Parts: sequence; structure tokens; C-alpha cells
Amino acid sequence: MMMFGSLGRNSRYHHHLSHHRRHDLFGTTSRIASVACISTLSSHPLHLHRKSPTYSQTILLPACFFSTPTATTPESKDASSPLTIPHAHIKAKVELRPGPIKPPIASSNSQSSRAKRLPTMSSSSQPQFQSTSSTGRLSNTVSETMKEDLKQAYIHGVLPRPPPGAGKVATLWHQAKQLFKFYFRGLKLIITHRKQVKSIRARVKAGGEPLSRWEHRFIQTNKSDLARLVPFITIVLILEEVIPLIVLYAPGMLPSTCILASQRERIDAKRREKQRAYAETMAGVFSDVLKADPIALASSLPSVSSGIALCGLLSLSTWGPNFRRRGRIERHMKTVVVDDALLVKEGMGDRLTHPELLEALEERGIVTDGLNTATLKARLRWWLTTADKTDNGSPISRRIALTARSALRQFQ
Repeated sequence: MMMFGSLGRNSRYHHHLSHHRRHDLFGTTSRIASVACISTLSSHPLHLHRKSPTYSQTILLPACFFSTPTATTPESKDASSPLTIPHAHIKAKVELRPGPIKPPIASSNSQSSRAKRLPTMSSSSQPQFQSTSSTGRLSNTVSETMKEDLKQAYIHGVLPRPPPGAGKVATLWHQAKQLFKFYFRGLKLIITHRKQVKSIRARVKAGGEPLSRWEHRFIQTNKSDLARLVPFITIVLILEEVIPLIVLYAPGMLPSTCILASQRERIDAKRREKQRAYAETMAGVFSDVLKADPIALASSLPSVSSGIALCGLLSLSTWGPNFRRRGRIERHMKTVVVDDALLVKEGMGDRLTHPELLEALEERGIVTDGLNTATLKARLRWWLTTADKTDNGSPISRRIALTARSALRQFQ
């Protein structure tokens, strides 16, 4: 029994010892593998750690712990070179440039259909480009016009020049201040003219000399200036910078005393150009006006186009329905009837200057481009002698017919 007991204990002891040996063998194997990895890394020239002398000995491991090595050549066995890092490949810098525009090829149906769609897309985006360009042209036109007006005002002594050596800000401040003074003096002049008109009317009412043509026109001009006084004061106080735009596109809003000399010349030139355009492009409409009954012209116009053509030729507004245009023409012709009587009384216009002759003929719808003073006087005499030559129709209808004849250049 004691023998069998000792044998059992010995067998358990050997079993326990073999178990510890296998455990030590596997632990040693794992440590050897990690040591091999560390020694491999430490052999690299860039490794910063010092190799430990503890693991410098060579230990053989079973083949089951390694993978099958790849096939090597004799040259690779003999050449034992240290591990090196390959140099990174530096790419050459590529310079980007736009390629040439290729012309469209019309051989394919899809390309041809795409080419057909392109004008539609471009036309849809074209108004935006035109509006932008038109806005730029408008701003350039206004600035150039304003500079030219100030230049002419400096030349004629209407406005004082900026002080020498003044900067851009000082020059702009000087211009704004002088323009404000000019407009203020013009507004004061309207009030002064109003007092003169009252004195003229008091003289006539008291039995003095009757009104002359100059006094009659002076009273009419002051009346129109008073009607424009309040809107113009509002514009000057709120937004003075839009006055150049008003001069270009709405000169009828400006009082006569608040217009520079160059601005007046530009307004007159634009009015004459518009008058000539209506006379040349609407000749057929004026022929229809001549064919109408003179008695009927006193109450109505032949067509809507005739009202537009006559208003354009007389430099009147063309907006609104036809009865509004007919009312403007009638009121304008009433002032012309009074002016004709005064001209006949003062020598058929022989004492008028060249600018006064231009103004008188343009009020009657007669184109004056390129005419000398003698021709202007002859045209005015033709009007005065023909207007009241016959009793056919009313004075207003006869003058409407004369306006149509002058547009057709029938001065016989």
C-alpha cells in the first residue's frame, strides 16, 4: 500500500512538473517572439532605444510558431543590407491653364438640339446684362452731364470756381453749397417776379398801357413757375442729387429760374429733336388730320394717333386718354391765339431775335432745324397771315390744321 501510495504521489508530481514545464515553454516562446521583434526594430538605424544585452543570445524555436518563409534567391541571402526607408516620390507641380474653346460640331443631332437651346438660355439672361449695362451707362451719363453743366457755369460766371488746391471732398462740398445757393436764389426770384406781375396787372386794371407780348409771356411763365414751386422745394430739401436726372428726363418739373444755361440749351435741343422725329415718322397721321372737317377738329380729333402726333409736335405730354390730349391741345392753342394777336400788333414778329423766333415757331409746331433768321421770319409771317385768313372753322381748329400742314412742309 505504501508502495502504491508513493507511486501515486510520484505520478502526480511528474504530471504537475510536466505541466509547469509546458507552461514555461509556451511563456518562454512568447517572450522570445516579442524579443525577436524588439531586436529586429532595435537593429534599425533610426531606432532610438538601446539594445538590451539580455536577449542577444540565439534561441531556436519550433517550426510551428513561424510561417512558411518566401522563396529567396542566392543574391538575397548573401546581401545582408540594413533596413532603409524609401524616399517619397515628389510629384511635379502642374500649372493649370484654360483650354481652348472648341467650336460646336453640328454633325450630331443631340449637339444640334443643344445648340438650338443655347440662344433661348442666352436670351433669357440677356435682359439682366442689358439692365446692368444700361444702369452703368445711365450713371456715367448723369455724372458727365453734371460735370459739363458745372464747367459751363464756371465759364459764364454763374457759379464760382472751387478754391485752388482744394481736395476732392472740399470740391464736392463747394459744388453742393454753390448749387444750393443757386437754387435758393432762383426760388427767391420767383417771389420777386410774382410781385412784378401784381404791379403789371394793377397798372392795366387802373387804365394804363395794355399788356405787351413780353409782359403777357412774363405773366404766363411766372404762373407756371409758381405751380412747380412746391414740388421743386421738396426735391431740393430731401434729395438734391436727383436734379440732374430731372433735367435729363423731366425738365417740365423745373422752374425757369432754377435752370443753368447749359441745361436750358440741352432741354431745347432735346425738344427740337423730338419735334422733328414726330414730323418725319407720323406724316400719314398729319395727312388724316388735314382731310378731316375743320369744324369737327374743334370738338374731336380723327383718331388716337392724331392726338399723340399733335401733342408730340407741340411738345406737350402724350400720356392719358385721347380726350385728355385733346384738352391739352385746346388749352395750348388758346394761348397761341392770344400770342398771334400780339405779334400782329407788334409788326408781325419783325422785332423778334433769333432765339425768340425759334421759341415762337416751336410753340406752333413748326420744325426749325437748320433755318436762318430770314427763313424763320418768313415761316412766322406765313402762320400769322394764314391762321385768320378764312372763317372756315374756329380759331383753334384752323391752327390745328396749320400745325399739320407745317409738319408736311406745306408752306404755300
